[in-house]
Amino acid sequence: DLLEVFRLANNYLDPNGLFVFDFNTVHKYRDVMGEQTIAEDREDCSFIWDNYYYEDEQINEYELSLFIKEKDSDLYRKYQETHFQKAYELETIKRLVVEAGLEFVTAYDAFTRNAPTEESERIYVIARECGKSKK
Repeated sequence: DLLEVFRLANNYLDPNGLFVFDFNTVHKYRDVMGEQTIAEDREDCSFIWDNYYYEDEQINEYELSLFIKEKDSDLYRKYQETHFQKAYELETIKRLVVEAGLEFVTAYDAFTRNAPTEESERIYVIARECGKSKK
């Protein structure tokens, strides 16, 4: 599925256009978020966020319970969501970018211009369209 996303991005890029995206790392899902519960109580809302990381599939599942204060009331409405996120290694991302016909330009540790490390939790990637000619 990710290869198809990269192919579609490449299809819609102008010649030499850039495709910039980010992703959470396996390290973040497995070692930071996996099997953790995050809860926060704010003035107008609260949430409980339960994470589960499935190593074999490299899938992070999280169940989110939101408690949102109703307007002009002291009542809170509860909302529940379940999300699934796929984890990828940077080398896999690079391979899929190239396989989709893009040029892998660089990757950065999030919020920096430093190269990603094994401790990076989020990585920014820059890829370039490289097969179309300008008209």
